[in-house]
Amino acid sequence: MTTAQLHPRRHVFRGYSTGVSAHIRRPEKYLVKVQGSSSLPPTGGHHESNVEAKQHNKYLSHGPITTSAYGDYADAQAAIDTTYGRVAFDAVPTETRVTASVQDLEVLGRVRIGLAAMGLNARCAHGSDEPVIVPEGCHLNNVSIDGSRLKITLAEDLFRECNTLTKLAEKHAALPEDHKCMFLPANAEANAEANDATGFPIAKGAVRCTIVKKIEWEGAPVPKVEIHGHVVYIPDFGKVYFGEMFITGHSRRLSMVRFQLGSPDGGEIVAADGDVPGSTFPPT
Repeated sequence: MTTAQLHPRRHVFRGYSTGVSAHIRRPEKYLVKVQGSSSLPPTGGHHESNVEAKQHNKYLSHGPITTSAYGDYADAQAAIDTTYGRVAFDAVPTETRVTASVQDLEVLGRVRIGLAAMGLNARCAHGSDEPVIVPEGCHLNNVSIDGSRLKITLAEDLFRECNTLTKLAEKHAALPEDHKCMFLPANAEANAEANDATGFPIAKGAVRCTIVKKIEWEGAPVPKVEIHGHVVYIPDFGKVYFGEMFITGHSRRLSMVRFQLGSPDGGEIVAADGDVPGSTFPPT
C-alpha cells in the first residue's frame, strides 16, 4: 500500500468545555479541581458532564454545572461511505459543538452570577482555508457586586456574522467605536500596526477580544468599583474579566468569566470556558 493509502488525510476532531476551576495562591494554596468538563477524542463523538451544587471553602460556591462536547461528520450517509472507501475522509464536512453552563456562581461572598453560559459551533468544509465558528447560547445573567446589579450586553451577532478570522479582519475597520473597543491591543513588539487605532490587532496569528459589548449598572453603583470595557475592577478583591475570546484562523476560545483575585486573597478562577474546532491532517 502507498503512504497515502496507509495514512489518508482526515479530520482530527478537537473540542472541550469546562465548568468552574480555581487556583488560590495566597494567603494559602487552595486548588479547586475542574468542576464539569467535556472533551472529544480525535475521531469525534459526544460527551456530557453534570455536577451538583457545591461550596468550595470560603472562596467560591456554585449551583448545577453542565458541559458538553460533540463532533461528527455533517452528512451521515457520506460518513458511512468513508468506511467503504467511496468518499475520502477529508471530503466530508464536519461539525463540532461545545457548551458549558454554570448556575449561581458566588466568589468570596461579593460577586454573584446567576448564569454564565457559553457555546461555540464550528463547521469545517473540504477545501476551505478557515472553519466557520460561531457563538451560540452565551449568557451572563443576574450579575451583582455587593448586592448591586450589573447589566451585561453581549455582541453574539457580530461574531456570528464574522464567523472567520478573515471576515473579522475585513469588518474591523468599519466597526463603530462601541464595537472596536471590544478588541484588545496586540503586543506592540509582535505587530507594530497594533499602535494604529485603525489596524486589526492581530499578533502571531491571534486576536484578543471580548463578546461583551457593554457593562453598566442597573441601579446605584458600588463606590470605587470601576468598569473598563469588559473588565470590572473591585477594590480589595481584584478584577473580573467577562466574555474573553481568543480567535485564530482555525480556532476560537471563549471564557465567559475569569477572576484575577488581587487582595487580600490572590489567585485565579474561571467559569464557562470552551474551545473549538479540530483540523485536517496532514495539512495542505
